Amino acid sequence: MAKDLLLTSAAALTLADRRLYNYLLLNSFDKLPKQLDFVISLNELEGVYGTGAAPIDRLQESLRRLIRTLVEYKTETTKWVMTSLLTSAKLNGLKNELYYSYPAPCRELFTNPFTLEKCLVQAHFTQKYSNLIYEILASVYYDKQNTFCIEISDLRSRLQISENKLTNFSDLDRFALIPALKEINSYASFAVKFHTQRKGMKVTHIIFEMIGKRNISDFDKAKSVVPSKQPRLFIENPKLEQAYA
Repeated sequence: MAKDLLLTSAAALTLADRRLYNYLLLNSFDKLPKQLDFVISLNELEGVYGTGAAPIDRLQESLRRLIRTLVEYKTETTKWVMTSLLTSAKLNGLKNELYYSYPAPCRELFTNPFTLEKCLVQAHFTQKYSNLIYEILASVYYDKQNTFCIEISDLRSRLQISENKLTNFSDLDRFALIPALKEINSYASFAVKFHTQRKGMKVTHIIFEMIGKRNISDFDKAKSVVPSKQPRLFIENPKLEQAYA
């Protein structure tokens, strides 16, 4: 299994970039074990940048950023691997098609359910703490553990919450846990619930419980992860794409 996955890019990926990559991956991952070169109709990219067809200029900008984005990771057999999200892209205006290619190491990444799901779901989280909590819980779940206990102070640190913010558990629950778990339960292949441990009146630990609900490596199940349209939030506020990314 790939671990310590890290994406580095000269220009930050926008939400639309991530959504585009989701659509390209969905179009190809069931055939990735046998090929690296793919084609997709531009009609199938409707919704990536809001409603309607994908603007060619924005599509080109996204493809530039995706090709320039490097992926670093470790596996059980190798100490370190570096590759890119895409190796090439070509637009055919006459046929209204996009041709694109993956580097060979992506075959190892995206035929693995854990890294495949991480790629598919991360572009659709709109709440601030969803991706960080997902990263914590997914690593546990895919390590075949169904429960995970974490101290409140450790959770706050891993969510990068400052000392003077969300100091009461009720606020942490309301503004971080509930919104994030709602999104995780909507998109991830596992469902999450939690309960707390207390010392006196103070909540000291959270115990998360995960249960599987679908196999993300199944094409039909994975297809349901990608929403058919861009969230209204980003259609009406396109500047939030960059802020989110």
